[in-house]
Amino acid sequence: MLLTETNIIHYLLDRGLVDAASFVKGNFSCRTGQNRHTNFVINKEFDAHRFFIKQAITNPEKSASLRREGLFYELASVNENFQTLRKYLPENLLLDIKNSILIVEWLGEHSNLHDWLMSGRAIENTEGVAVQLATALYSLHTVTDGGDNELKRQDFFYEFKPWILRLPEMKTGNGRVARSEAEDDGLKLIFSIPGFVRQIEQAAELWEPSGIIHGDCKLNNFLLKQEQTAGEIQIKLIDWELVNSGDPLWDLATVFQSVLTAWVICEDPLIKGTSAGKTIDINTMQRLISVCWKKYAEFKNWDAVVGKEKFNKCTAFCALRLLHACFESTPGAKSLRPYSARLLQLAHNILSNPAAGEQLLGVNNYV
Repeated sequence: MLLTETNIIHYLLDRGLVDAASFVKGNFSCRTGQNRHTNFVINKEFDAHRFFIKQAITNPEKSASLRREGLFYELASVNENFQTLRKYLPENLLLDIKNSILIVEWLGEHSNLHDWLMSGRAIENTEGVAVQLATALYSLHTVTDGGDNELKRQDFFYEFKPWILRLPEMKTGNGRVARSEAEDDGLKLIFSIPGFVRQIEQAAELWEPSGIIHGDCKLNNFLLKQEQTAGEIQIKLIDWELVNSGDPLWDLATVFQSVLTAWVICEDPLIKGTSAGKTIDINTMQRLISVCWKKYAEFKNWDAVVGKEKFNKCTAFCALRLLHACFESTPGAKSLRPYSARLLQLAHNILSNPAAGEQLLGVNNYV
């Protein structure tokens, strides 16, 4: 069954997620959009029965990733090992595997962290948000089997290894085929820089799968809500389609890379000079990263030696994630965008001079 704005009310009525009386009174609305999946927002302007619906309709790979997310929500809702993490997850309402449909609560009063960072509001509560980020990730990374091996029995938990770790194999015509002229240009540029490929290989060798990771901790996947009265900050982490076992520092590196990418794009002269151009205060950016790192290290109880070792790995992963972001911006493009080239150059600078990476991230104390 393919959901549409016309038939979706019948689907929701059949599953008891809305009531006929409210629909008859006109208390029902549906908005649709297209991203990776077909998305629906139900009852955005009403107080009850507000949902976010995703349906995968194009290929088995997208259906499998949506199924993975839904099964993760179901497991987290009943397994006591996820108790601490639950407050950072949206409420799961329905997983319909047959029709590749996932329904979760609508978090309309939240804004994603990318928009928050770009809005200028980050200056006011940077440290509070950074602490919540670290706490959410630590809550995820400390989920264990509790001795019952239930997580290991789930067929959707296997080692997640990002494709960017295999980038040295991706010479044009050997391994992964470039998806666009721009991606081909990027690969050629990487392989033309002396020593760059070896630096990438060394960073990839640091990968140590040791727990459950989200796999895609970009700022857009963190939703923020601040209570006006108590000033309490609420964070939700969404889009769990890549959840798997992996290296926990990959998640932190993705957060840091996402902040750096937003900053690089803002500094692009072609964007900065337009009406849409915005700026990110570099001190705010560094404070967000440094406080998040130090709080996470505090949770882990690392000493200075271990903290430095872990931060060096996180910085190397951040560089790999910058390369990943460079290629994410190129599908279908005919040429490498200026900011994509800057992301590539920044990744090279970090891998060539870790001390410069530390200075850029604003971290000079590892615990």
